[in-house]
Amino acid sequence: MIEQTAVVVSVDSGHAWILPQQKSGGCSGCATKTTCSTSPPFDFLNKEAQKMRVLNPSYARPGDTVVVGVQGDALVAYSLLTYMLPLISLILMALLGRELLAFIGITSEWATIFSGMAGLFGGLRLANLVAARSFQSNDFQPVILRVVGQPLFTGITPLA
Repeated sequence: MIEQTAVVVSVDSGHAWILPQQKSGGCSGCATKTTCSTSPPFDFLNKEAQKMRVLNPSYARPGDTVVVGVQGDALVAYSLLTYMLPLISLILMALLGRELLAFIGITSEWATIFSGMAGLFGGLRLANLVAARSFQSNDFQPVILRVVGQPLFTGITPLA
């Protein structure tokens, strides 16, 4: 499970809208966080965090700081869907377009480029449709794991 700290902005019927907390410069995992390659080299590339809709089984309220988690398998699946599907569709449509256009007598490189671009945009659209459909399943959605500052176990009396 991959975790991130966020602040709850609003809640609605079992879901919460959160604002992920951004860390300045890198992941703060080591002493070289200011020169880390994971941090953007230019300040103008730092965009504001986007609100996300997540499952809220912890009944977090607006203003609460929470820990949000997503399954590692879901993250890998979305990464493959986002990067590989458009790339593969671009290559396949460029090759297929080149052969089909050569069959009808068009041997221009521009036609191959346009068919490849059509494959790229088609792959992006298909990835968007698959991702939208998968968000209907609770297995692939991010979920609030716990509210920061709240005890992990309630109803337990301390010994002595």
